[in-house]
Order: sequence, then structure tokens, then C-alpha cells
Amino acid sequence: MIALFPKEVGEFAYADLKKARTMKWFPQLQEQMLPERFRQFEKFLASAGVDPNSQVEELAWGLVAEGVNNKTEGAGSSAVPTGESIVGVALGNYNPESTEAYFKKQKLPTFKARNYTLFAFGSGSARNDLFFFFVDSSTAAFGHRSLLEKMIEVRFGTEDGLQRNEKFFPLVNEANGSGVVWAVLNPAYTRLAMKQLAPEINQFPDAAKLVQRMQNMLITSDRRSATSASRS
Repeated sequence: MIALFPKEVGEFAYADLKKARTMKWFPQLQEQMLPERFRQFEKFLASAGVDPNSQVEELAWGLVAEGVNNKTEGAGSSAVPTGESIVGVALGNYNPESTEAYFKKQKLPTFKARNYTLFAFGSGSARNDLFFFFVDSSTAAFGHRSLLEKMIEVRFGTEDGLQRNEKFFPLVNEANGSGVVWAVLNPAYTRLAMKQLAPEINQFPDAAKLVQRMQNMLITSDRRSATSASRS
């Protein structure tokens, strides 16, 4: 699943939803960590008769930052994302033929990328419209069109994937399997997370300088507790 994602992802996260749904802290996790875009995707699938609670078992998503220069966003920079695009993969049990037939009957806007049909959540022409397609009967992808098209090209070997990101992929590989839910953040997303978790930090110059020197953040949730975080 990780190999499908584009190289420029700056935040990568994974959730074993089948296990997480059995945890008492799962509702808190949904509010704090699962992307709002995924909830839109769930509603979209539900409209076609797919039950996300029973059919979607695992979820991975990646964020690509806007407003950050990837060449200068490392430790020591003060830049944080001012916007972002999302791409995600949901593993489960699907019936692509019947689901696609339903959406075609609804005359949803569609686009072709290679041999895949991308279905639009909205008009299909707005900048922030989301799309989805079935990679196969166990894999559905959702997100912004440009990143989904890039994901398809990664799958066909014409674009570099996340595994070619020499700085970020080793961290993702290290975190993989570390919890029911885990996430890895690059320097820009680490700074953004710190500002969200401790918005008053800029009032203390020494603390703000420390945040700028942070290189990455790893967030994990296991069977016992909701979340823990480590930074480097």
C-alpha cells in the first residue's frame, strides 16, 4: 500500500480500522486524527450501498503541502503548510462493478486515467473536488485528482513513489507496524502540529527556535492508549 503513494507526501498516516473500532478511544481518534476528507469518502461510498464500518478495514493517507518550498522546508525553516492536497487508500471488500454501475447511473462526472475511471464527489471542475477509483476489488483510492493521477503513474512505474523519498521513506518504514494507528510528519508538518498542539509556543522565543530545529514527528496509537508522540 505504501508503494502506491507519490514521492512528495509530507505527512503519511495509517489506521487499522478493523482493530481500532474495537477500542474505547476510537471515537476520539476519529475526531482528532482521521481526515475529514475520508469521512466525505465514507458518505460517498455509503450512498452506493457500501457499508464503510464493515467493508473498510484499513486506511492510509498522505498529505502534500502547499505554501512550502520542498527544497528549503527542512529543520531550521519556519515555514508551515498553508494548504494541502490529500490522497488515500482504503483496503476492504468491495464490489467495483456494482458500485461503479451505480455512480454511472447517477451520471457523476468521470475522468479516465490509464485504464481507471475516476468518479467525482462534486462537480468535478472545482479546485478542491475529490475523486475516487477502485484499484482492484480490495483497494479503493480517494483524493484530489492530480494526486490520484500521480498515484496511477506511480503504479505504472512512470512516476517516483514514496519509496524513492530518501529522507522520508525510512521514517515511514520504521513506523510501519508500530501501532494500530500511526503517522509520520516531515519538518513542515511537524512545525504545524506543534503550533496546533501548543499554540502559545511562539510566545517563548527559545521554544520557538527549538520547534524550528525539529526534523520529524512520529505519532502512534496502540491498544492501550489513544496517542503518543515522539520527535527528532
